[in-house]
Amino acid sequence: MTPPFSVLHVCTGNICRSPMSERILDGLTGDDVYNHGAGTSSWHEGENMQPFSASELEDRGYDAAGHGARHLSRAQLAASDLVLVATTGHLEFIAESYPEAAGKTFLVRTFGRIAADAAAELPDGDVHTRGKALVALAEQRRGEYEAADLADPWGMSRAEYARIADQLEAALKPVAAALEGDA
Repeated sequence: MTPPFSVLHVCTGNICRSPMSERILDGLTGDDVYNHGAGTSSWHEGENMQPFSASELEDRGYDAAGHGARHLSRAQLAASDLVLVATTGHLEFIAESYPEAAGKTFLVRTFGRIAADAAAELPDGDVHTRGKALVALAEQRRGEYEAADLADPWGMSRAEYARIADQLEAALKPVAAALEGDA
């Protein structure tokens, strides 16, 4: 049996952006995609996601229960087929601290644009096969797309969390379609 395609979602504290990213993609994909998250800092390790993040998820029909912030580890990166990060700073942190993961690490908003454009070129097959092919194509085309950061809503209004959730849905729907073969 083919293992699930593993997607690691990363932001700074793993309490605002990456939990929303993780749970949105999880809600858009089936059991063949394993979504998990971590933060580049350990400041909030073990904490629940921010209430506005949870509210945005629930209002959009995604599961917000059971989150506990985790600190990024080499083991998580090694076990992941794709790493989606919030900002260029996170991208650079992984490239510097974990160079072995740099080729499979992308800005979430930029990766969504690449997935939308590349979906028709992916091979037929299971999610794992399509996902590996998508990551390879994205790595080849990385420089062709403008870097699009996902702003940090920490301490901001609910409207800012809604804006971030809108951006995540716009980015992750084409990723889910490409992985699932619905493009």
